Amino acid sequence: MFPHLKGQHGAPVLLLLLLLVSTSGQEVGEECLAQFKPGQEDFILDADESVKDGATFLSSPKLDRYKDCVSACCKEPRCNVAFVERGAEEGSVKSCFLFDCLYKKKYVCRFVRKKGYLNYILDSVYESYLQVDVPPNDSDRPPIANGGQDRVVQPQDTVTLNGIKSKDDQGIESYQWQMLTGYPYAVIEKTAFDDQIIVSNLTSGVYKFQLTVTDTSGQSDSTKVTVLVLTPEQSEHHCMAPMKIGPCRGSFPRWHYNAASEKCEEFMFGGCRENLNNYLNKDECTNACYGSGTNGKSGRGLPIPGDQGEKCGAPCTTEQFTCDNGCCLDPGLECDSSPQCSDGSDEQKCEDLDNKFRILLQIPVNEQKVRCTEFPDTGTCRHALTKWYYNPVQQTCYRFNYGGCQGNENRFDTKDSCMKVCRGVTGCVCKKERI
Repeated sequence: MFPHLKGQHGAPVLLLLLLLVSTSGQEVGEECLAQFKPGQEDFILDADESVKDGATFLSSPKLDRYKDCVSACCKEPRCNVAFVERGAEEGSVKSCFLFDCLYKKKYVCRFVRKKGYLNYILDSVYESYLQVDVPPNDSDRPPIANGGQDRVVQPQDTVTLNGIKSKDDQGIESYQWQMLTGYPYAVIEKTAFDDQIIVSNLTSGVYKFQLTVTDTSGQSDSTKVTVLVLTPEQSEHHCMAPMKIGPCRGSFPRWHYNAASEKCEEFMFGGCRENLNNYLNKDECTNACYGSGTNGKSGRGLPIPGDQGEKCGAPCTTEQFTCDNGCCLDPGLECDSSPQCSDGSDEQKCEDLDNKFRILLQIPVNEQKVRCTEFPDTGTCRHALTKWYYNPVQQTCYRFNYGGCQGNENRFDTKDSCMKVCRGVTGCVCKKERI
């Protein structure tokens, strides 16, 4: 299979594996800059596909230098990828774009070749999701544990966890799930599948589970999955907040829970400044919010919360929006077309946000080539169909086992058809200096 990838896998952005290069021992003027790795020149984020898969456009500050853009990312708690459009002078930039490329612990950004752009990624994200190890000389590589994405559910829901996407080149001998948090009333049951458990009798709280996989040689790997069981207060934000399109004017299918109809409904999200009642698919929305009416389970059937105004007199948390006057707002209230900061600052930069996002959406990309940068995805079914995927690191196509449903488009019936579509998608892999 693929050269070693650490941490959570199934990320659709294999291309960034090849774009990012390791550097060591460089001294930098600011501690912040040392936390980022530079990527290959002349690649840009495919904003349309990345946001569709859950990436978050954070901001596009007007700055003059590369270092300023990376520093801005470092100061934004959710930012883990920054990329810039080069300016006319050495070290200058025309544009700076900041993104959160993680969606519930899955890396979802895709990059495509475009002249004039540079990108930088937070070290911790690179090491956890995208690092490529040098393959060992022997053919038996350690396994890769993958327990899936984090979950959001309601009290008393049943959660199924599985390690179906875990990998090993020689075969996995055993799967072991362990609950790391102390909730004595949770019930864990095994199923007919070795990699799967069913967890029930959940009450509000944060549950952490660890999956350990061991291969036929005794080598093992572990990963963690978080299940958030919402409290009534959390449900107000995740399920009772009104549908929010946001200030950007893209078109991304999303789902929200409609408290009036008590159903999850599809809507077109604009692409930025979402609230928590925003889900990639109906299943996510249903798991988090769906109930059987006002007499449903705890945390469901709540009244729609009233307007939440600014809160003053205490420092804002990293999760809140800070008004220019120092007061704080729930972040989902920014750019909702209704000023909540008494100074109106929560609605002042929304048009500029849309203008910058449009720049990204209007950059032409070859979508046929984008599919070739995705990590091979076995899907959620359990068949074993031989397919081919393009590896942009090795610049050739390899076999993998496809489960038979879902997955992504980096999947071909033959090696010839794979190479015909993907040949030349990445080109030269050249080393780039740190900023």
